[in-house]
Amino acid sequence: MRFTCTKENLEKILSIAERFIGKNLTLPILGNILFECDGGNLKISATNLEYAIQAEISGKSGKAGKACVPAKVINSLVQSLRDDKIELEEKQANLVVTTDTRRVIINGVSADDFPLIPKIKKTSVFSIDSATLQDALAKVLPSVSTSEFKPELTGIYMRVSQKEICLVATDTFRLAEKKIEMDDKIKGDSCAFILPSRIAQELVRVLPTGEDVMVSLGDSQVLFEVRGIKIISRLIEGNFPEYGAIIPKEFGASGFFKKFEVVDAVRSSSIFSSKLQDVAFNFYSKGAEVSSANSDIGEFKTSLTAAVTGKELLISFNYRYLLDGLNALHEEEFFFGLNGENKPSFLRNKTDGSFSYVLMPIRLT
Repeated sequence: MRFTCTKENLEKILSIAERFIGKNLTLPILGNILFECDGGNLKISATNLEYAIQAEISGKSGKAGKACVPAKVINSLVQSLRDDKIELEEKQANLVVTTDTRRVIINGVSADDFPLIPKIKKTSVFSIDSATLQDALAKVLPSVSTSEFKPELTGIYMRVSQKEICLVATDTFRLAEKKIEMDDKIKGDSCAFILPSRIAQELVRVLPTGEDVMVSLGDSQVLFEVRGIKIISRLIEGNFPEYGAIIPKEFGASGFFKKFEVVDAVRSSSIFSSKLQDVAFNFYSKGAEVSSANSDIGEFKTSLTAAVTGKELLISFNYRYLLDGLNALHEEEFFFGLNGENKPSFLRNKTDGSFSYVLMPIRLT
């Protein structure tokens, strides 16, 4: 194998690929990256057997072949180089890296031992704008459960139909739902699956903006394809809970608030919160009072002006969970509905109803 490319292109792909390697001590091959040259492009692959990435780099091919070397070594080396062009050549299973000023040999392993990247038998295919997908994933990701007690809650539930994609995540303390209009872009039957949160995080990081992402589903796996990059992942098995009844439709007290005022109030109040990370909201006819108290630090209290309907309610929330929901809203004003200390509260934008955030209060007694 012999291939020449720019340092910029190689460094970008290697930094992404390294996040997909495995750390399994019984399978050290998973800590390596596979280089394959066949034609005018160089294909780079990495996997941990749960998910994988394949990416192509354009350049000048001198000879077909493949090499497999430790991901951390090749990535660190390329980052340290100052030359614009890099030549990669396989010699006796090792990788020779040559620039105008340096020649480095990296000890490799047999490329034939590298696991095969699975091919998906596609049952449903749809395309979506990368920025739209990234935004939707980022809005619901904070609500994914970190506990392995219920594996089906450790990912993002995606329900795809001819007209809409619905993304949902919950950790039982809060629930986030984001809907995306599709306009008949799906080929195949409607489908639903649970995407692991780790892959969702990587998609938010690595997808290029201004591109259409092709999503293919099949055989308990999902494939994301965009501009020379393929990301393949196993799906989480299990049934996501029926969550529709959790989203409240009526409220004991509700009002429209200015987002930046509430965010500032919650952040300031959090300084004085207790170990429960609680911030109290007292809804009354002219607005709401935000307060917190800590016997070791002091007390905080501020008022927010808003037209509130319903009865007076005093409810406490985990301020981190509340801020996650507020930060996912994009309009200047939002709707805030409460139903008592034992029932879920509700947040959404004033006019755009595509994102909903349900939050359970904290019971202090």
